[in-house]
Amino acid sequence: MGSPGSAVANPVRNTPIPGYLCLDGPVPVFHAPRLSEQAREVRGHLVRGSGAMSGILGTGAPDLSALLVAEEDWNETPRESENPYPAGLPYFTRSVEPPALVLPERLSPVFHPRTGSLLPLAVWHELAHAFLLDGPVVRTPVWLGELVPQAASAAVARRVGLPLEEHLGRVDPDPGFTIREFTGPAGAEEQMKFQNLLLLFGAAALEEFGEDSLGRLFRALWDERDVVGEARAEELLARSLGPGGQEWLRSRPEF
Repeated sequence: MGSPGSAVANPVRNTPIPGYLCLDGPVPVFHAPRLSEQAREVRGHLVRGSGAMSGILGTGAPDLSALLVAEEDWNETPRESENPYPAGLPYFTRSVEPPALVLPERLSPVFHPRTGSLLPLAVWHELAHAFLLDGPVVRTPVWLGELVPQAASAAVARRVGLPLEEHLGRVDPDPGFTIREFTGPAGAEEQMKFQNLLLLFGAAALEEFGEDSLGRLFRALWDERDVVGEARAEELLARSLGPGGQEWLRSRPEF
């Protein structure tokens, strides 16, 4: 095993893409040799994100790896489907063991606003998916399933001291739909507006009710055994927020 600051081929875990190196850490980062500097940055985000998320949820981190993929290798990434995902879009996959966060060399231009907070937020978003899917999760409305990682990434930012004000200040608060009106299918730009609206909403919920509400929402979703419809999704969210949650939801223009 290499030292924490080195990037070496890992003798224990299989390399997902031939020729990639492994930067050791709580979440090992496999990467193209020319992406060593970026891999160290990603590892830092994963270390902070994993520790913060474990503290927020009161649970251990799932067994994971991360894969930082060079543009020319994108078609070789592990995935559930036969066809590659769109270039530049990070995702979480359980098609390998341990499950992996697949991160592109460059985020797609569709990601905005382009601030210093964008990359860590994107990494923590996928990390939150991994935490959530480490337990049993039933089908939910799209808005609830994506609110969880957006709120979690905002919660991590609060914990580690990442300033979100500039990033949130550049998000359009009125894209022409609410989080519950967005059902898809939609183009990439509309998807990004939806995700940004969820980030605004999740950050506001954290400001109002604190990060304990996020832990309650995770546990509520792990406890569900039936498909969650719209009414049940609103009920779960309101209860997770705590006293005054229902009234607050009804007062929010995003909702």
